[in-house]
Amino acid sequence: MTIDAHIHLYPASVYDNPFSWAEEWKEPYWLQCVSPSSGPKLQGWASVDELLRDMDAAEIQQAIILGWYWENASTCYENISWQRNWIASHPDRLIAFAPFNAKGRAASIDTLKQALECGFGGIGELNPPAQGYTYDNETLDLALALAGEYDAPINFHVTDPASHDYPGKIETPIDSLLALAESHPKTTFIFAHLAGMMELPKLKSLSNVYLDTAAVPMLYPRDIYQTAIESVGCDRILFGSDYPLRTFPKMQRKPDFKTHIDSLKSSGISQVDLDNIFDRNIREILPQGEPFPKEANS
Repeated sequence: MTIDAHIHLYPASVYDNPFSWAEEWKEPYWLQCVSPSSGPKLQGWASVDELLRDMDAAEIQQAIILGWYWENASTCYENISWQRNWIASHPDRLIAFAPFNAKGRAASIDTLKQALECGFGGIGELNPPAQGYTYDNETLDLALALAGEYDAPINFHVTDPASHDYPGKIETPIDSLLALAESHPKTTFIFAHLAGMMELPKLKSLSNVYLDTAAVPMLYPRDIYQTAIESVGCDRILFGSDYPLRTFPKMQRKPDFKTHIDSLKSSGISQVDLDNIFDRNIREILPQGEPFPKEANS
């Protein structure tokens, strides 16, 4: 079984005209990332039906739809409404992590709690520097505590400062992020993009921190997976594709899952480690009983 721990999805009302949508919702940073003014356009788009077909083609049983790291709390609430519809229509295939912006203060916490109570499996993707607040924000601290109460993992975007420049690149102060994980030991953290391969010895000592592989093919050579396994252990790494981003731009005319999966399988990782990365690790950290139906566990 394969579970993708990191994808994004948007309704047609967004991707049919991202420029007008971003202007209406005041989300210029998102637009810069998905439709840069120069350079290659790597962002792909997919409807729910296309997503499910691509999952079937790659034998992916379930996928976690992360929210984007929106600049406005109101956009987070809108994103949650999309996700609620998708997981209600396909509860056996789709899982949702709720977006969050600490600038919404009490309203953001209330909305987050409602999402977790109605079946959302986690929180994220968060990127405070891009969203307009700091890692020591009091409302973010409340969200992290709430995640611990609900056994809900929380996904943080991490940028490697040594990686090549790309539209929307904002460096992650990794020490600030590590401090959050240290101060919330009952909360499970997922650091996206292999945590930028930063501070791996410290990460290994934090048992509540996991890494995902989203967008890794765009950033590193294929042997990076083995380096990560040797540094933090195969039980702390989750498969994530960042679909529908075209992470293999020379090979992909449209987004898919199979290219990333095949790359991982041919990278020299043992089958036992692959089983952990593709399936077992994410099952260990999602809320017990959610969102997997009994037949999916058989």
